[in-house]
Amino acid sequence: MARVRLVPKGELNPRLSGIAKGAGADKLNPRIFQAAGNLPEAYEAFWDFYEPLKLEGLLAQRLKELVRLKIADLNDCAT
Repeated sequence: MARVRLVPKGELNPRLSGIAKGAGADKLNPRIFQAAGNLPEAYEAFWDFYEPLKLEGLLAQRLKELVRLKIADLNDCAT
């Protein structure tokens, strides 16, 4: 099985480091951002798209996740 190297927190670029620090408040796994440290520019572009979908809007984050899981189940997708 392939393994992704986790970049130490002290080696993350400033923006990715800031995103990782705020991850705990949003109940996101900070290790995701350490893995993203391998390609920070790509992850920052993804985060600009993903953050508003995940953390903003009228629906609670928990409900969004339940909807995501239901849609994946209906389409026989692994989550």
